[in-house]
This record gives sequence, structure tokens and C-alpha cells, in this order.
Amino acid sequence: MKPKNRDFYLKSISVGTIVAFKNGDKLFSGKVIDINNSKVTVQTKNCSIYYINLNDIAWVKNGTNWPVGIYNALKISKERK
Repeated sequence: MKPKNRDFYLKSISVGTIVAFKNGDKLFSGKVIDINNSKVTVQTKNCSIYYINLNDIAWVKNGTNWPVGIYNALKISKERK
């Protein structure tokens, strides 16, 4: 069985997937609402819309919890307003 890497998860992104993404020096999370070529439209919980490149996606959430490193980065970004 071939191990799954980042590219595997980026290729399997679909509308409704939750992702963590970089915007400047901060990390945000949101739901994918549209996919066009290499651009992804993501909506956060507070209804902000971001148009990001696939390269800016840090993690694709495929379980119920974030990995510890991603969770901590999201938490620090939220506190650093």
C-alpha cells in the first residue's frame, strides 16, 4: 500500500472539506465552497471568504480532530490579532 502524502490529499479536496490554510503569517481554518483550477474558495466560521492557492493549504482535515501542531498554530494565530 502506497503511503498517502500531501499531494494525495490536495488532489482529493472537494466542496465541503475543512482545511487549514495560510494567509500571510497567520493560519486559518474554513470550509471549501468552490474549486477552480489551482484556486480554492474557502469560507471561515465568521463568513469571511478567502481565495487561496493550493500551495497555501497547510492541512486537509479528514478526521474529527486537528493534529496537535496544526491545532496549536490555529490557536496561536487566533490569539495574535
